[in-house]
Amino acid sequence: METIKLKVLTQAQYQFLASKDPNDYYDNRTREQLYSLIEKLKDHKKYRTRDESRLHKKFQEVQFGILLPGNRKTTGPLKFKVSLCINGEHVGDVTTGGTLIISDQGSVRGNVIAEEIICKGQITGNVSARRKLTLYSSGTLVGDLVAPAVHIAPGALFQGKCKLGMPQPHAVEIPQERVPLKNRIGQLFKVG
Repeated sequence: METIKLKVLTQAQYQFLASKDPNDYYDNRTREQLYSLIEKLKDHKKYRTRDESRLHKKFQEVQFGILLPGNRKTTGPLKFKVSLCINGEHVGDVTTGGTLIISDQGSVRGNVIAEEIICKGQITGNVSARRKLTLYSSGTLVGDLVAPAVHIAPGALFQGKCKLGMPQPHAVEIPQERVPLKNRIGQLFKVG
């Protein structure tokens, strides 16, 4: 077994960061821990070992997706630049500059705008996707849909109008976050 040499991170911190996928979705607490470790590696560049430099390179430009857990009900508009996975219930519009995943336990009651939408749960509202919408067999979409590509699996429920083509440019603007992401997530979950 190869020995990992570390100067900036502890063994536990290194293993924690190394075990994560840069393209995955994480809750707010985990995202903060990950970003903190990445920042620590960035700030101590001249002290990093080769192993730490490799790890930093893997994560230096990462933007982790946001995971809204299944045991929560959130309300109000959500606007993020990064991808979002909703496992719980959300009431309000959702706009994201990345991919939006509605898990099989997730639901959204409001209009949805995203680069790509993957729905395994329920959406009640109008949907605009810049790239495509995928509605799985467990998914339900009640509302109008605009997207250049649509895949509706057998067993899925779609009730509404479908327009194949690019949404209006204003419909998929990447949101400009006015409240820092850390604070916005804290507001959603009623934490400091």
